Amino acid sequence: MYLVRIAELEPGQRLAKAVTNANGAVLCPAGFELTESAIERLKNAGVESVVLEGGSSNADAVKERLGALNARFAGISDPAMIRIKTIVENRLRSMLPGEGA
Repeated sequence: MYLVRIAELEPGQRLAKAVTNANGAVLCPAGFELTESAIERLKNAGVESVVLEGGSSNADAVKERLGALNARFAGISDPAMIRIKTIVENRLRSMLPGEGA
């Protein structure tokens, strides 16, 4: 599994995890093979990245991004900002092997 930005997707790639909207509705199920039109629909829905099957794990990159996130939010005490950090952190952790979505 590996995280890919929407702009880098290509037809024929297969989703490792379901893609959902902000309300939790499934836009594409896990295992779905992407088509040009599906990629365009995901872009239009505001999806920024998806998790694809296969390839090499990007665990090191995810861990690096987690470290950068923690550095950026060091010393922040605003509850809204902490909530944003938590959401992003959970999303990144879901990309690690053995972690849930």
